[in-house]
Amino acid sequence: MGYDFLLLSLFVWSLLCVPTLGWGDVGHRTVAYLAEQHLTEQGKDFLNDLLPRARDFDISDAATWADTIKHRGRPETGVWHYVDVKDDPLGNHCKISPLSSGCKSKGCIISAIKEMTKQVNDENFNQTEAVMFLFHFIGDIHMPLHVEEYQKGGNLIKVSFDGHQGNLHGIWDTDMPHKINGIRHNIKHNNEKPASLKPTTAVECADVTNPDVCVKKWAKETNHLNCAVVFKRGLPYIEGTDLANEYYDDAAPIIAEQIYKAGVRLAAWINALAEQRHEKVAFVVQGDRMRDL
Repeated sequence: MGYDFLLLSLFVWSLLCVPTLGWGDVGHRTVAYLAEQHLTEQGKDFLNDLLPRARDFDISDAATWADTIKHRGRPETGVWHYVDVKDDPLGNHCKISPLSSGCKSKGCIISAIKEMTKQVNDENFNQTEAVMFLFHFIGDIHMPLHVEEYQKGGNLIKVSFDGHQGNLHGIWDTDMPHKINGIRHNIKHNNEKPASLKPTTAVECADVTNPDVCVKKWAKETNHLNCAVVFKRGLPYIEGTDLANEYYDDAAPIIAEQIYKAGVRLAAWINALAEQRHEKVAFVVQGDRMRDL
């Protein structure tokens, strides 16, 4: 069901129209719906314990929450959605090291995923917020321009897409995910069965005890796409050509694959955190029993 569900979920849209720094609601909700298909029973129970229980809340709302609160009272969290890396994508030189000083002082997507991974099973923190941040940030770290400093992650590069003007970051966030299947507005769920595509990835890294290993691996992989796809045709082409044609043909399968990877990896991360919590609880219970003997 996995990849069919990816494309099914790409029909998702929301009423929130503020600018975002992520895949846009469609991409983020798709990541969440995909992850839901790969959860273990333990992972499902873990989320049932942590996610809000409001009647109109579903798992995809967890993935869009971080963008909502960023615009509504928590602006300091904005820098957690991306990481500025000192590379040269136009010169075909992509890398994630060294990280900017701001990543340590203010935070970035790499440090945020690591921190929220630690907080989600720590009762001293808001565990619900931590897991919802993870839903969003694991989506964001798979978007190439979230692991790129050049022109503020493409936000300052003016482009044309399907005859309208925008910026490079915006068309990767929203326009191209929409074009993949022709998004319909104001729909959270859609029961139509779309055409299927073949998945090209599988579960990989899920070491929540040492998140730095996995997170940096994902960031490096995503950053590489800035050289391989995003800026491959050069700035004159990007700025001077409608990107809804050949450029889109190159980008669309990459976007689909990245969203799929994010969903599968998010599920593996949640499952691992659920297992970590289960082991922690079992250890405490066993300790209590030993004291009673």
